[in-house]
Amino acid sequence: MNACVLSTILILATSLRAFGQAPSFEVASVKPGDPNNSGSSFNFTRAGLEIRGGTLRGIMETAYDVRTFQILGGPGWMDADRYDITAKNATDDPALKDLSQQERVKEIRRRLQTLLAQRFQLQAHRETRDLPEYALVVSKNGVKLREGDPPLPGGGTSTNCGVMKGTRATIANLAVVLSRQLSRPVIDRTNLTGKYDFELVWLPDTGCGSRPTEATPGADVVPDRPSIFTALQEQIGLKLEGIKGPVEVVVVDRAEKPDAN
Repeated sequence: MNACVLSTILILATSLRAFGQAPSFEVASVKPGDPNNSGSSFNFTRAGLEIRGGTLRGIMETAYDVRTFQILGGPGWMDADRYDITAKNATDDPALKDLSQQERVKEIRRRLQTLLAQRFQLQAHRETRDLPEYALVVSKNGVKLREGDPPLPGGGTSTNCGVMKGTRATIANLAVVLSRQLSRPVIDRTNLTGKYDFELVWLPDTGCGSRPTEATPGADVVPDRPSIFTALQEQIGLKLEGIKGPVEVVVVDRAEKPDAN
């Protein structure tokens, strides 16, 4: 078999004796992702889990329910090599039978951890470390948020290319989205408890709308957009302050590329 191609590997639950009673999928495949596709997708399915184009660090986000900035250490290929994973549970799996959707997702995360331990020889542990964070507070000029229409159901935020739109969104939800944008925990200290409509527009550091460089002189750029820090203050009256605090992290002790078969 071509050593450059990682074939689909069937992993039977009964073959995982080395992992004791660790929860596992009945069958799973691990293959290299499409090198021409820089995107990725992660989907919990009725049968189990589908990952397309995920890096090991990205897959660990799903397995350990953390963000990228919470995963420390590991070799450089964890952020470069991409993999496709299809993992399925037994149709009549008694361990999943009476679980709620939330409990089912947690169980699939645990099974993905087992899969990574077997196929990537992944060894990791959790710690709490004092790391840089941001505190989200009300700016000195006061908030500029509009209360969402209470009778309407639902709500949340959407983000694309330096534009964030909130519809009946909570500040806690905003803090989570900001932490993803800034790759750092954002702690809500605004004491704002309502649901708000807002639009936040800023100039991303990279990607669409970012400033052109010598390497990309023709890149699209939206002029006069502020940084996300300035945008928060000027557009919705909130401010990010740098702090330090305890952050739960996952430390990678060992990781190996899957064997080619």
